[in-house]
Amino acid sequence: MVPTGSTGRDSPAPYVKRRGWRDLVIVGWSHAGQHAYVAGLGVAIPFVVAAFHTNYAVVGALLSVSAVAGSLLQSLALVVRRTSARVLLLGQNLGSTFGAALSALAPGIAIFMGGRFIQAVTGWPQHPIGSSYLSNRHPERRGTILSWHVTAGNIGTLAAPLAVSAVIASGGWQWGFWLLAIVLATTTVGVALWLPTPWHRLPAVSTQLEPSTPKGSDDLGSLGSFRHQVMQLLRQRSVLALLVAGTIAAGGQGIGILGVYVPAYLHSSLHFSALKLGVVLTVVYIGAVIGPVLMGSIADHVGHRRILLANYALGAVALLAFVAVGKGDIGLGLVGLAMGIFSYSELALRQTLFSDYLSGGLARAGFGIFFTVSQAIGALWVAVIGLVVTDVGFAQAFLTMACTFLAAGIVVLAGTMGSPRQARAST
Repeated sequence: MVPTGSTGRDSPAPYVKRRGWRDLVIVGWSHAGQHAYVAGLGVAIPFVVAAFHTNYAVVGALLSVSAVAGSLLQSLALVVRRTSARVLLLGQNLGSTFGAALSALAPGIAIFMGGRFIQAVTGWPQHPIGSSYLSNRHPERRGTILSWHVTAGNIGTLAAPLAVSAVIASGGWQWGFWLLAIVLATTTVGVALWLPTPWHRLPAVSTQLEPSTPKGSDDLGSLGSFRHQVMQLLRQRSVLALLVAGTIAAGGQGIGILGVYVPAYLHSSLHFSALKLGVVLTVVYIGAVIGPVLMGSIADHVGHRRILLANYALGAVALLAFVAVGKGDIGLGLVGLAMGIFSYSELALRQTLFSDYLSGGLARAGFGIFFTVSQAIGALWVAVIGLVVTDVGFAQAFLTMACTFLAAGIVVLAGTMGSPRQARAST
């Protein structure tokens, strides 16, 4: 029997207080580094567009290609069932560090976007592997842990704009990417040295669980049983509704859209300086940090589905108000804070509701499906919004973002009628 506290698997024994929060801190720091890169990229994009004499339609299309490729690769979580989380996250952070350095050295838009592409395709493990790893280590507090995992990424989103803006203002956008490369290098070291999971290939999955293995682990027995459970999951109406909603809401949700087009709007439409742009973005990202934890806590008391629906409605209002409020510092700050709260809470709330429908043993596979479907198709919105900005302007682009939230809310309202417990019982 494997001693309590270390099962030798990627999903060790249930949470033990003496381990503290080291696993969440390390995985969260890794997540923060990934978000810092994307947030820093968003700050640099307006200056890169000017330096390389291109436009937002071209940039949006290239960013969309990278985002789609990286999102599709999250499906690998379905097949790397016995690969250590440490190995996967370490490879992610090494690739991201290299991608940031390549962008810093880029002589033109093609090489610059090549760095982003490398970062995107190597960064796939963070969501499915990080979320399943943490939910398996803390099965009795999964909602809180997953909210903090999202929030940790948003802390990186919060910290990057002012730091990268200051570096760009003093030394140019290239130095901003060298700063990001240094940050990502620290996440590489953190995962390599301190993540509590083994280096080696995980042992083959047996049909009998170890006594110390938690109910929520990824041990699924035979491959046939695994495939059967995945198909049963995908036949649930509520699961399909949440996946479809994610592909729609990606048009106004989180760092993939707001991280690119909010700084573009502030710089190109409102003509803000790099530092003022960084201040407004920081306010938006403060909302992104407090939003998932705040809304997640409310959802635990009021209901996951109910708060997700409310979040869609309030997020649509905030997206519309951001371009309606004008240049006023106070109004823009307040609306930006609200937009950060609701836009960045969508993923955490929808992920939590989705996890309610997962039966024991489907954590890694379930999250792999969730992020692949939601983000791969949703990544096309980066190109769509870029075309809208180029052809008709930022006001219409933010209107489009708001409509995606309203449409996603309708899908969730119509598609998630039964309780998660009833859905699991039916399968």
